Amino acid sequence: MRVTIKAKLVFGYITMLIFVIVVSSFAYITLGHVNRSVNQIMVYAHKYDMVDALRHSVKQFVGINDSLIRGQIQDVEYYRSLAIDLEKKILYVGKLRLKESEKDFLKKVNTEFDFIRKLTEQFLKGTAAMRRANLANLLREVDRAKPILVSSVEGLYDEAWRSLDYVTILADKERERGVWQIIIFSIVAIAAGMGISIYISRRITTPIRALSAAAGGVAKGDLNQIVEKAAEDEIGELVALFNQMLVELKTSREQVEKYNKELKAMVEERAAELEKTAEYLENILEHSGDMIITTTLFDEIVQFNRGAENILGYDKGSMVGSKIEYLFIDKGEYRRIRKRVIEEGDITGYEAKLMKKGGDIAYISLTLSRLEERNGNIIGLVGIGRDITEGKKIAL
Repeated sequence: MRVTIKAKLVFGYITMLIFVIVVSSFAYITLGHVNRSVNQIMVYAHKYDMVDALRHSVKQFVGINDSLIRGQIQDVEYYRSLAIDLEKKILYVGKLRLKESEKDFLKKVNTEFDFIRKLTEQFLKGTAAMRRANLANLLREVDRAKPILVSSVEGLYDEAWRSLDYVTILADKERERGVWQIIIFSIVAIAAGMGISIYISRRITTPIRALSAAAGGVAKGDLNQIVEKAAEDEIGELVALFNQMLVELKTSREQVEKYNKELKAMVEERAAELEKTAEYLENILEHSGDMIITTTLFDEIVQFNRGAENILGYDKGSMVGSKIEYLFIDKGEYRRIRKRVIEEGDITGYEAKLMKKGGDIAYISLTLSRLEERNGNIIGLVGIGRDITEGKKIAL
């Protein structure tokens, strides 16, 4: 009787499915209790993580606040962003499932945080003289509120940790009991499944090994592998297809080798053309009598040609990477025309006043345009300028 591989596999799958269903039924009942405990852990773990994040933010806020009012740092915007982030965390923690004791701690945290922030904001709005006059009083008020703020958030953290620890202990007990039940049922199913799998695999793998060895030879480049057809089942059909594939593969390899030779010649020819074009464009840029400067989108100079060196007197090596706006007499003038170019695309014939290396003013007829990628994204600016200083002097 001819038994196909499909029939063998279906038999094995059905048997394994029966065992899986039996084990799953026991596991479902056992894990029901564990699942409820895990859900509790997830809720309390999330609360613990948020409270822990709040605690770290409070400590960071206190440190930055103290450094700011003492004049050790000047980054007010960073301080305000930190305060906004802390305020959001307090609001979010307040929406969690908190106990009454945790709510009391959170209320104290919010109160002292608002108190310190308002005092600091008022302090920062004052003049330098007012700050010096009010510094001692501010430090006393902040030093009084800081311990309360820190101790309150630490108390909230301890309560969250105790809650998480309690539900974790309960979940561990449920998990341990459930694991032992599942292990017992699984051992029985695994033993039966292994016996069936070994039987089926031996009926299938023996003819496949011969095919695998031949495929390994092909993978190493030997296309002269021929596998004898030893059975009339699906594997026999696979052997026939494998032998046919080898014949077609030999033909394909010959065609690919021929195509690769032709493609290599085409690529080398195209690369030579591109190299010549690049050199040509580079020579035009470098030897142009006009000033040509390119920048990134952040106004950092990328290209500073010889014309720019001759007109302004700066060396290319010292200018690459510096801000282009420093070349303008009026920095606001550059920002205005830059905004116009970004919005409209270009500006032509603009009379700009630039600073030469020696301190003299150079009058430049400037054309400023956007540099764009193929997809339209702006990656920088390109400026082309002609020195009209002599003409200006004559006109004056």
